[in-house]
Amino acid sequence: MTFATTTTTTTTTTTILAFLLSAVAIVTASPLADVARQTTPVPQLRGGFTSSCDFYQVTNHGEAYGHLQAQCNLDPGNPATEVASTLDLSLCMGNYNDNLAWGYMGGAFASCMGCSSRQFATQYLDCDCGSVDLNVGIYVTSSGAVACYDQVGLSYAVPYKKD
Repeated sequence: MTFATTTTTTTTTTTILAFLLSAVAIVTASPLADVARQTTPVPQLRGGFTSSCDFYQVTNHGEAYGHLQAQCNLDPGNPATEVASTLDLSLCMGNYNDNLAWGYMGGAFASCMGCSSRQFATQYLDCDCGSVDLNVGIYVTSSGAVACYDQVGLSYAVPYKKD
């Protein structure tokens, strides 16, 4: 009697599991799955990095092309707390029909060329695909690194020499 109950339970469990796996396969392959992927929330865009950074520039050549390099300090009265960081702006912007714009993981610098800052320590980036105000989407984290959305630049403390 116990054997028959166990066999029935195992068969029922196997049938339910097979049904659930086939349902998951159907939903994953359906257009609804694409909608679910597209509606995944993008992290919030925030800005204001220029209030904490006294040096910043966008590299316009080499392997670091399209990277924002900055030196920021969350405690401006204390030079020992300055942090240098580098952020790949392709994580922050995209080239949308020859229009440079904010876009999470946008990959802008795979197709957007000729980028440079308007002048030293300016927040504006001009490229052949458009211009953008970096202060709109770049912010400084609590550790002093520049960031966009949820992407944080690589950082290190700036060596401090006491006079």
